[in-house]
Amino acid sequence: MATIREWHVDPVAFERDYLKPIHRVGTITSTLIFLALFLPSIWLYFITGVFPDWQTILTGFGLAMTYAIPFYISEPIAYYPIVGNAGWYLCGTIGNGSNLRVPCAAVAQEVAGVKEGTMEGELVAAVGVTVSVFVSVPAIFFGALLINQIQQFFPAWLLDAFNRFLLPAVFGSVWGQFILRGWKYAPFAFVLALVPILYKVHSAWALVICVLGTMVVGWAMLRFLKIEA
Repeated sequence: MATIREWHVDPVAFERDYLKPIHRVGTITSTLIFLALFLPSIWLYFITGVFPDWQTILTGFGLAMTYAIPFYISEPIAYYPIVGNAGWYLCGTIGNGSNLRVPCAAVAQEVAGVKEGTMEGELVAAVGVTVSVFVSVPAIFFGALLINQIQQFFPAWLLDAFNRFLLPAVFGSVWGQFILRGWKYAPFAFVLALVPILYKVHSAWALVICVLGTMVVGWAMLRFLKIEA
């Protein structure tokens, strides 16, 4: 584990030169991206004249919200202390928060020797998340273009292994990384993860149970037992 170093950030400069520009640019870009999501539907309407009835729209919206609302609750709580303001804007607009942005921010903070939730940690996290975007977006773009040409050289057993084990391996490695940062919470997190499986809870709400449950356990351990991560 990296040693926590003493970095000194001027709070006034942090607020004036970092937070205010971040929120200004983030608000503008997020609004533009939100509006851009409607462009394909608008284009389809003007070109073909096809437009669904409002009952269909509201039904689809309601179904989407049953899946999305748990993530709206759990992801800001789980991600924000690690990635900070700039990192959260990037997570919200580019995606891959849990399996890429958050781990990159956490690793950057560990290497720099700063603690998440601090001004120093936020600045380092912003660098880590931004670098991950510059690396991953071109890689994904070229990978999507060339995947059909590349995978024909792989044997069938390797492709089957990719399809079956790649995603569990990614999230397992992320979980293992955070165990090293707070191993005392790991047994409780593991038990909380079993609850949705045993009771067949929807996967979206399982995230809320695991995130909020682990936070409550961590708070109780610190508050009543004086046990830190």
